[in-house]
Amino acid sequence: MTRAGTALRLVAPKVLQFAFVVWATYTVTFLLVRVLPGDPVLAALAVQSGDATTVDPEQLAALREQAGLDGSLLEQYLAQLGALLTGDLGTSLATGRTVVDMIAGVVPGSLAVAGLALVIGVLTSVVLAFLASIAPWRWLRDLLVQLPPLGVAVPAFVTGLILISVFSFSLGLLPASGSRSGDSVILPAVTLAFPVGAIFFQVFITAIREAEASGYVFTAEAKGLGRAAVFGRHVLRNALLPSVTSIGLLIGYLAGGTAVVETVFSREGIGRLVVSAVLARDVSVIQGVIIVVAVVYALAALLVDLSYPLIDPRLRPGKAAPKPAAPSTFSIAPEADALTSSTTDPQNGAAK
Repeated sequence: MTRAGTALRLVAPKVLQFAFVVWATYTVTFLLVRVLPGDPVLAALAVQSGDATTVDPEQLAALREQAGLDGSLLEQYLAQLGALLTGDLGTSLATGRTVVDMIAGVVPGSLAVAGLALVIGVLTSVVLAFLASIAPWRWLRDLLVQLPPLGVAVPAFVTGLILISVFSFSLGLLPASGSRSGDSVILPAVTLAFPVGAIFFQVFITAIREAEASGYVFTAEAKGLGRAAVFGRHVLRNALLPSVTSIGLLIGYLAGGTAVVETVFSREGIGRLVVSAVLARDVSVIQGVIIVVAVVYALAALLVDLSYPLIDPRLRPGKAAPKPAAPSTFSIAPEADALTSSTTDPQNGAAK
């Protein structure tokens, strides 16, 4: 099989999984929105006029047609699915704007917060994991390992309020709210980086512990390599695979998990857009945002899957696992063979 055919066989199932996740999300969201009590069109009219008791039938029919709610359930499903394939997420019942324009207007703010939070969280976790691996005292290693879970234990709004109190009100270094200046993204990103870094750290430190228990690490230490050299040459790369998977999941979490932070810091973003849409029963915006978040999540998972062969050579197409050597007449004991196998670094297949 040619290299292109091998690559296609590797990529095609993952692309199909991506399409299935997006389709399944659309289907479930469509059904859930339709079973909600109340009439979303009447709710939108109540938001616009403040009175849902007096309704113009023509206006009601126009809004139903605008929202794609004027046919049978199957007709609505197929019509909206066809529009989705063309990039049309519908029109907001509350504002009359297209959902694509509304999402595009708030995505840059959310992207800045989420991207900076991911960078801060991952880098901080890597540094803490490195220090926990090379620290000479056991009590210090245990302390460093126990610190990151606090990022999940403390609610994000509490962390945000503490940061505002210290860095905005007390020190006056950073703005407490809004998104007019570039430095206004720092406090929201740091607030969101606490849970992100804590989740990544738990996965990363577990992978490090598994790598440190391997035979090739024991051999490297027996040859006199220091803790830092062992971590950089052997432990880090072998701990990347599960860690990259967690990064993909965190990207999906960040795509829709900014609502609390954006509310605390009064920032416009996709999270606050969802909150406003839920309060207004704006089903078009709710469904559109959920689909966008699902696309981001599925795309992140797809990119993570495609990155595996770059991280681990054993997963590359055409890379077969090395065959065990044929037993010799003068073979040493099986225990010695097992010890030799355990001292081989799986990333490059060479004894360290």
